[in-house]
Amino acid sequence: MGQEQNVVQVGEDFYVLKKAGALVEFTGGRVNDTSFGGEDLKVGGLRIAPWGKNNLKPQEMLKLVYGNHLKPQLITTARDFLLGAGLVVYERKIVAGKKVLEEVIDTEMEDFFEYIDGDKLLLSTAFNLEFAGNYFSAFSLDGSRKVERIKSFDATDVRCCVTKKSDVENYAIHPDWANVKAAEAKIVRAYDPRNPTKYGDFLYQGRDWTTGQKYYDIPPYWGTEKWTIVSNKVPQFHISGLDNGYNIKYHIKIPKDYFLQFGDESAQKRAEADLMDSMNEMLAGVENADKAFVSKYGVDSQGKPMPGFQIEPIANTMTDKAYESVNQQANSAHTSGHGIDPSLAGIDTGSKFGGSGSEKRISYQLHIALRTPTKRKILLRQFQIAKQLMGFNPNHVYGFADIEITTLAESKSGKKEGVPTAHE
Repeated sequence: MGQEQNVVQVGEDFYVLKKAGALVEFTGGRVNDTSFGGEDLKVGGLRIAPWGKNNLKPQEMLKLVYGNHLKPQLITTARDFLLGAGLVVYERKIVAGKKVLEEVIDTEMEDFFEYIDGDKLLLSTAFNLEFAGNYFSAFSLDGSRKVERIKSFDATDVRCCVTKKSDVENYAIHPDWANVKAAEAKIVRAYDPRNPTKYGDFLYQGRDWTTGQKYYDIPPYWGTEKWTIVSNKVPQFHISGLDNGYNIKYHIKIPKDYFLQFGDESAQKRAEADLMDSMNEMLAGVENADKAFVSKYGVDSQGKPMPGFQIEPIANTMTDKAYESVNQQANSAHTSGHGIDPSLAGIDTGSKFGGSGSEKRISYQLHIALRTPTKRKILLRQFQIAKQLMGFNPNHVYGFADIEITTLAESKSGKKEGVPTAHE
């Protein structure tokens, strides 16, 4: 600040290097997302940066996640950790040379949070951040350029418009990207941090940063996609086994020529069906346990027994041990991919479950201290934008409070509320 700017942008892709006395132009090509990217999607006169090869990656991941027994719990647990005990207002102070945050009452900021239905906004944006690695908040300003509304759009609804610039300039919103129609797509300008009131309606994209991803960030757990597919097949195996394999108890052998005695082919088929029904009724069910079966057989001209009915029991070996082992591996991969101690999410990975209360408390505290600060900064950015536009007290900030878990000796309830963990 205060020094002469040596690099000045004078147009799209044009820069002046004052010190070197040179003009730089970027020509040709453009940047695609390295992972889950694809060819530009043309929608009427729009060019959309696809999210996935077919532009349906969030939709595919959502279907995969909710077809799994662990993923929804892991994502909602991570979201709940982010939101903590809720959003409150803090005042920034300097105490003994250190910056501290002290909870204060600011009716303007509190009333505004209620006015925009901040709880609903946080639930949606926090879930989208955990599930898709991005959230999209659309701001509407009134005539005096104050915030009238903030609406969260799901990752399944929003796509970035292609641009040659470093930052996204426009977003397209559509409820059904599998059957997109240009006339139904709504175009919204991107938030301009240099001129926040430039547009009456704009969209802010909250995201972290993954190298090679210009348009969409990638949540780390998406790396467990293949493991999720594997673990989703385990219940299918058991369902199939219960329906078709687990309960087969007998192998019944009937001489091929037994049914010839009943007449023509049609009569033989009827006799065969009647016999199957009779045997099924006689052998199935607990009330038929230890029931005897009697059949007759003949002898040939040499006195040897001719083939008769035979019933051989089938041992139920339950060939699912390999699947159980794979399932345990998948469960461990899930929790590792989400960066959550499985005991905090109530998930059994097959090893020692839960641990002691003190171990859980330490695990919880470590998660809050190490896993939430960066994401909370990303999540709070939308409220910082609103605070600036509304002209609230600059020394007051929105932040999250956490519930500090203590021992019963310290607190009868085992918790202390309102621990300040605001992140500016």
